[in-house]
Amino acid sequence: TLDWYAKLFRNEVIISSLMNTIIIAVIASIAATLLGTLAAIGINSMRKVPKAIVMNITNMPIVNPEIVTGVSLMLLFVFFAARMNLEFGFVTLVIAHITFDVPYVILNVMPKFRQMDPNLFEAAQDLGCSPFTALRKVILPEIMPGVASIQTAYTVYLLNTISTLSGYFLVTRRLMYTCTQQGYLCTRIDFCFNVANYLARIAIALWLPNYILYFGVSILFNTGANLVVAARYKKDFPELHEVKVTLRDFKDLGIFHDLKYYLVHRLSNTIYGSSDTIVTSRMAGSAMTANLGNYTTVSDSATNIGNKIMDSFAAAIGNIVYDKSATANAHDKQVFWGLDLFSYFFGSFVATAYLCLFQPFMGAWMGEKWLLPLSFVLVFCLNEYVGWNHRMLGSYRAVLGHFEEDQWFMVASATVNLALSFILFPLYDITGALIATVVAHCIMWAGRVVVVFRRYMAGGLAHYLAVQALHLVTLAACMGGSYALCARMPGGWLGLAPRVLVVLVVPNLLNLAVYGWGKDAA
Repeated sequence: TLDWYAKLFRNEVIISSLMNTIIIAVIASIAATLLGTLAAIGINSMRKVPKAIVMNITNMPIVNPEIVTGVSLMLLFVFFAARMNLEFGFVTLVIAHITFDVPYVILNVMPKFRQMDPNLFEAAQDLGCSPFTALRKVILPEIMPGVASIQTAYTVYLLNTISTLSGYFLVTRRLMYTCTQQGYLCTRIDFCFNVANYLARIAIALWLPNYILYFGVSILFNTGANLVVAARYKKDFPELHEVKVTLRDFKDLGIFHDLKYYLVHRLSNTIYGSSDTIVTSRMAGSAMTANLGNYTTVSDSATNIGNKIMDSFAAAIGNIVYDKSATANAHDKQVFWGLDLFSYFFGSFVATAYLCLFQPFMGAWMGEKWLLPLSFVLVFCLNEYVGWNHRMLGSYRAVLGHFEEDQWFMVASATVNLALSFILFPLYDITGALIATVVAHCIMWAGRVVVVFRRYMAGGLAHYLAVQALHLVTLAACMGGSYALCARMPGGWLGLAPRVLVVLVVPNLLNLAVYGWGKDAA
């Protein structure tokens, strides 16, 4: 359906916002291209130490999460507003966008200077050119490919914005399928469009190599999937119709109250999630960051699969906890313990799989020289276990609301992760940064435990802690036993198949032997 797009172009507020966005984008892109190119020319002429300092400062908006840069700029504008009569509005928006864009221009132009003969500028002057003429007729033509690539990046950002807007207009349709536990219907549609998308991208890469076309095809298929879901939505939910929602409705539901504290959660979670990359890039350089990226690429793909499995339970949990003020009855508590046990089963399996398969797979795929130390993999497994082990508890916590009750746990989690990473990295290299992540993850977990057992599972905290202690012992047996068996397997691609078999059998059998007889497993 294109109904929402028709309404979009009839909404004066949205159209006004869209025009402001386009104007700001044009001004910011032109200004950032000019300033970034001039800055790159100046940085290139610096000595080694000042150049390194300036480049590190320049890269901060790139490696920092966008929300951190945005909040920092807002605080800066507040500081100057009181002293220079500066008002928030169009001017501050343009300044913020230019500030964010300039580092990307510098990042694209600087490699062109490294490719260019450093004697060209002096040679042009020896032949009679003034410095300005040498810059205009010699230097700028040499670096123009790097400047042009910036415009390609802006085009990609515009296409990405269009894709995001399409998703927002149609996301409510997907939510209805999730709430009615029919998310698999959306997954089927997404699968078909993803296959077509990958085939089209392969064809473009082989016969029509163009990055904008390559990216645009992805947006086309993403929008197509959303439109098919929207069309099916009208057929599957004919009883639903549009109603006018007012500001009072949001206030009555308490959405603004929860949203204020939820934003604290999201900001803290963003800082927590990006700390490893920030610290690694700052203290170990791009090579180590690239190595870490190889591992996170594989783990992100596995996480997406796990999320598909775990997200199917979220709607069911929302239906169980239908009243935020209600505590669980005996049956609800039994359901909680059963789901929590399943979460442990999943977490222990994932941790064991990473321990036994990560290094052999990365060695066969990338080569031995790209492997990170085994200590890193072990701590990585612990972090994955912490996340998946309390995934169901996290779903309960999300449904219960009251985000103010654990907001300081989230803030502490982000702060500890960033600060402790800088402390431990010099001592234990990248493993130290990940140890900080595990500690911060446990603080986040503790906050969710506080909310769930205060609001819903009253009186069950002692039992939960005892069960978690037993889980740790069982996890150690699963990981140790599986790793000992896998160590006897051959290396390379041939050794992966028996390792996968061990991972599928050993941890699940051990967990069933320990927990299968209990009432939670029933």
